[in-house]
Amino acid sequence: MRFSDGMELPVFSDRDYRAVFEASPDATLVVDAEGVIRDLNPSALSMFGWSREEMEGSHVEMLVPASSRGRHEQHRMRYVEAPSPRPMGQGLELRAVRKDGRTFPVEISLSPGKLASGPEHVICTIRDLTGWERMRRLSRMKVMAAENERKHLSRELHDEFLQFLVALKIRGKLLVDELDRKERERAWAVIADQILGAMQGVKQMIRGLRSPKLERQGLVSALATLFRDTRKVHGVKIRASVNLDWVADELDPATILALYRIVQEAVTNAATHAGVSEAAVKLRSEDGVIIAEVRDEGCGFESTDSVAAPDEDNIGLTGMRERAELVGGSFTVRTAPGKGTTVRAVVPMVGPGGEP
Repeated sequence: MRFSDGMELPVFSDRDYRAVFEASPDATLVVDAEGVIRDLNPSALSMFGWSREEMEGSHVEMLVPASSRGRHEQHRMRYVEAPSPRPMGQGLELRAVRKDGRTFPVEISLSPGKLASGPEHVICTIRDLTGWERMRRLSRMKVMAAENERKHLSRELHDEFLQFLVALKIRGKLLVDELDRKERERAWAVIADQILGAMQGVKQMIRGLRSPKLERQGLVSALATLFRDTRKVHGVKIRASVNLDWVADELDPATILALYRIVQEAVTNAATHAGVSEAAVKLRSEDGVIIAEVRDEGCGFESTDSVAAPDEDNIGLTGMRERAELVGGSFTVRTAPGKGTTVRAVVPMVGPGGEP
């Protein structure tokens, strides 16, 4: 073919089109009207884990989770009766299955057409959405974590400072009507003490939002300060074993913050709710992960699914779980009434550049 300016459009051979088919980063299948896979590209082999001999000549339902195969076959038969192009991005929640039985999210486009060989076929292009789904889940957890922080601040402001302001208002009204000089001085002293307490409360809340100690001196030193403060404020001794050696200085800031906040929340819970005089904290590196464990022999509690039901009673557990998962880790709680509580977080050892 020649354009008006004399430039010729190159003519591609069957070999050229085959090269495009083979090089596609998406899995591509050629499926006949009976649902049999007649051809596929290397990306399909890599995605599903089967060999070409195993896939060619087999029904496409082999790539569908067993629970959905009957429904998929019905959809496929209806599609064959009235085929039409279906591009990706249609908002369909689809899943495929690998040879090892693992399912994963996919997006699929369908393009019916008649090949040179004659019969009608459908070109199926399949894109693995595992990475995209993971990012969506992490984004959702970040929103939930931010919402939990807002709830925490709201509760602190209501329980501490709103009550203080109400009490201050009442004392102020009483002070106006007080005629005795000594009583007025005593009332002023009480108000001054309450204002000082409120200021200390605000400072403590600010320290809870950001940890200058963590930023200045690193994880190990910040934890040591946390353990000393726990004994000073709550009277609970922390028996600590922090064996991170050089690892703590090589971690990604997000991992450091997650570890600190998880241990901080778990230690605070043990000190304020477990009814114990001491608790144990262990941190260690092992096989590319860091394991943090906080254990007490206190009253324990009835364990619930804090992920499925993140209510006011387990918001701390939900926050710890989300912090661990946001950095690619896991979080577990072992507890029962009267049996104590063990909180365990395992996070990957990721360096500042995001590399393990």
